[in-house]
Amino acid sequence: MPVTALEACGDGIGPDLERRRLGFHRRTDQSGYVRAYADWLNRTLAAAPQPRFIASSEHLHAWLTTPERVAALDRFLGMHFAQVSYLIYLRPQEDLLTSGYSEAVRRGARHDFATHLARRSRMNLWHGLKPWLAVVGRDRLQVRLMVRDALQGGDLLTDFCAAAGICADGLARPPRVNSALSPGEIALRRRLNCLLPVQARSGGMHPLYAAALRALAPVARNDRRLQLSPAQVADVRARNAASNEKIRKHFFHNRPALF
Repeated sequence: MPVTALEACGDGIGPDLERRRLGFHRRTDQSGYVRAYADWLNRTLAAAPQPRFIASSEHLHAWLTTPERVAALDRFLGMHFAQVSYLIYLRPQEDLLTSGYSEAVRRGARHDFATHLARRSRMNLWHGLKPWLAVVGRDRLQVRLMVRDALQGGDLLTDFCAAAGICADGLARPPRVNSALSPGEIALRRRLNCLLPVQARSGGMHPLYAAALRALAPVARNDRRLQLSPAQVADVRARNAASNEKIRKHFFHNRPALF
């Protein structure tokens, strides 16, 4: 879905890995993808008319970083739906740092966590919200927090269903996937990242890398996930205090602190 906005703005997907995963080898491939997606959406809506259509993509936040791109998406959705609203979840920066580092290592990063922390500890979540506020406004933008005391029932899926107007009774609960790596898994992958190609041309995992990971991962795996120390958490929160306070005042004025 976010590719429709990039195409409308004359922009391409930045990360080479994502282009390869989508099969975008030429600029025209993206245009064809958008046409195919629009056709699929029209067929889907015609075949299964429902009062509510829900779509989710983490790339909306990563790629739609300007008012122009947000407006392009809103125009696209407005051509297909009578009403369009947006639901955004914000995670504490300390959680984003550990999950972001795990994802970077999965994609081939070799640097250690201290380097990642020094580079990424300032995350202005308010800056990311501003384009959405400018285009869709408060009436069509719902912002929620991915922290237990802010989630209905202390659970993300329960909270999402409540926010989206979905009855959760009887729905199957999917297993957790793509969890943050443990320190042992990170050490193993960083070593492999120095020795073997991580991605194949298709964007998937390279067969040699996959084989090495299958052979060695059980030795490195444990239940402990990478976490910041209390001092590191305090430092990250101090670095982001000003922008977090702007979000708190706009959306969560009853909370003493955003996170």
